[in-house]
Amino acid sequence: MKISIITVCLNSEKTILANLNSILSQTYKNIEHIFVDGGSTDNTLKYLDNYPNLRKKIIIEKKRGIYNAMNVGIKKATGDFIGILNSDDILNSENTIQKLVNIFKKNPKNKIFLGNVVFFKSDYKKIHRFYSCGDFQKNLLLKGLMPPHPGAFIHKSIYKKVGLYNDKYKIAGDFDFFLRCFIKNNIKFKKIGIITTRMQTGGISSKNFFSNIYSSYEINQSLKKNKIQSSILKVLLRFPLKFNQFLFFNNQKLNKDFSFKICNFYRSYFYKFNIIEKIKVLKQKENFVLSALNLAFLGFFSKGEITLYRSLINWPDGAFSKTIDFSLKKIPGREIIRGLKIKKKYINKIVVIGNLSKVSKEYLISKFNLPVEQINLPYGNVDFLKKKLSKFSIKKKSLILITLPTPKQEQLARYLVFKNRYYKIICIGASVSIASGEEKQVPEFFKNFEFIWRLRYEPKRRLIRLITSFFHYTHGIIIKNKLKNAQFKIQK
Repeated sequence: MKISIITVCLNSEKTILANLNSILSQTYKNIEHIFVDGGSTDNTLKYLDNYPNLRKKIIIEKKRGIYNAMNVGIKKATGDFIGILNSDDILNSENTIQKLVNIFKKNPKNKIFLGNVVFFKSDYKKIHRFYSCGDFQKNLLLKGLMPPHPGAFIHKSIYKKVGLYNDKYKIAGDFDFFLRCFIKNNIKFKKIGIITTRMQTGGISSKNFFSNIYSSYEINQSLKKNKIQSSILKVLLRFPLKFNQFLFFNNQKLNKDFSFKICNFYRSYFYKFNIIEKIKVLKQKENFVLSALNLAFLGFFSKGEITLYRSLINWPDGAFSKTIDFSLKKIPGREIIRGLKIKKKYINKIVVIGNLSKVSKEYLISKFNLPVEQINLPYGNVDFLKKKLSKFSIKKKSLILITLPTPKQEQLARYLVFKNRYYKIICIGASVSIASGEEKQVPEFFKNFEFIWRLRYEPKRRLIRLITSFFHYTHGIIIKNKLKNAQFKIQK
């Protein structure tokens, strides 16, 4: 049995690699992966070209809409069953397709299978919404409610019988399709009760208040077109019925069967340490996130609170960077700031996120001869800080300096990477205040062990953080050998 997965994409370089890894890692291998690209201008097509799936098909279909793109993919599909996996979505585990195929074979009379979908924001395991097919009955379509479309797997014969998606709809094309399947044609379906897909929030149908209103309008139009009596008021009343999707679920239970098995293709892009030994080799023309490779970074990396990605670059900062390569020489963060020579054709403003004293601000203005803005953040966990930055967007030629402790600064940087097309970010911690002379410079004797010297200030908090970092470093890097499959690229 062949399964066809259709992925519609447009400038999806930030998420498409996880999507590809999700298919490559499947234990069931007879999968055809069809991409319908809307004319990407970023690295999306480059990634697709390198994608080592022998059954891939790449189709360029510019500016025709998402449902038209799905239809193009369906027409090209040769699989028995077809699933839609958006470019920022992943399958729930490497066994998902095998489980589905087993269910399909045991239920040969059924042609539509409905699975569950969970929604996440940036962390796969932090579930924002649980969209279950369990309570779905076809009469709910009359109220504007439908099963989770990303969790549906549909036999190709159904598209021949019912027709494709109506591409005149911008948001409600999937609702209209299910309406024609279950109400107009009375096609039976089977609810399979497993999570098939993890979907990133922010899709077109739930983007904002106006998209919800417009989707309601289109749903009402679909009901009218299919000669089903309803009203816009009845359709709007569907929203209270969705509240349980956001409130009543067990995060731990929903994560029980989740896994994200990393394949070599994904690792070649994301499971790699990119290290620079001199700040002058940093390519300011390109997107980058620069962070110190030290005990805290490695400790929280081994814990899973810091993840690697293509644009993340490290500089060696302390004795623990020698875990990667014993020949690496420490570059203190203050030397990163002092040695940085900004090319003004690429950077014309500095934005500091976090603490910045008047002395440090004047130092940055004097050194770089650029305007300096500050976004001061209150104390709180990283999710709280993300909310504070939810409306912040990075201008094309801005350099962002984050002056928070690790891992918060790296987590915020990754959050900003997902939100912005252009980004130049340095996770600099307290190094600006040292470079400016406001904070006393570390003596040469403690050069490789700055964390000990800094215990002079807030010793209790810093000691707890030091012990925590060392524990995770020892447990992850030494005992569990989490660097075993990592790759290292050192730019001299």
